[in-house]
Amino acid sequence: MQRFFVPPPAIRDGKVIFSAGQSRQMRQVLRLQPGAEVLALDNSGVCYWVHLVSITKEGAEGLIRRQEAATGDPGGDLILNLALIRGERFEWVLQKGVELGVTHFQPMLTQRTVRGAPGEQKWRRWQRIIQEAAEQCQRATLPKLLPPCSFPQALAAARGQALMPVVAARQPLTAMLHNLQWPLTLYVGPEGGFAAAEVELAQDAGVHLVGLGRRILRSETAALVLATLALQALGEFDPIPLP
Repeated sequence: MQRFFVPPPAIRDGKVIFSAGQSRQMRQVLRLQPGAEVLALDNSGVCYWVHLVSITKEGAEGLIRRQEAATGDPGGDLILNLALIRGERFEWVLQKGVELGVTHFQPMLTQRTVRGAPGEQKWRRWQRIIQEAAEQCQRATLPKLLPPCSFPQALAAARGQALMPVVAARQPLTAMLHNLQWPLTLYVGPEGGFAAAEVELAQDAGVHLVGLGRRILRSETAALVLATLALQALGEFDPIPLP
């Protein structure tokens, strides 16, 4: 069943009001008609079963049939700090990271970052990518897109264990997997990797430097490989118990 994230004020008096953009998607993409059932989420962990009563160019409206706890989020917070890389590659990490289970995306400005902070239009596009991916993969809440920050600021904001892949790391990631716990913070550098001074700064901050194998991975590949292996070790890909 199709899911739609809506702001909390859109849910009131037993009804859900959907935006004009969502109504357009219902009409033109999903071909929904009044009487169809959809799910609405207000980013609080609650899922509303909604019976659509009107779908117009101005918006759509539905009646809440029931509500229940939403599912689809990971068991804890996974914060992905990713250096700003080429636009389409960064967007690909956003989309796939949401699908995998990343809960926070932190864009970083590092010494070798060649992309500047995104403008307002790009920022809205990134938020839209996150929302659409969260709806598609049935997340219970929207992952957070944090304002860009410097690498030292990202280090200072680390929560729980912290991992950072570097080419010269002596410790393989596999040696760390059996000890991972929530929350988990990941750091992935730009094209060309982290500068030597940044690696030293991360070590001083207590970040675990790990290797990702014999091949050199692009930033976007390294980010998703690191997130996938970490989530697997934390049990996120275990079979779902039958009711």
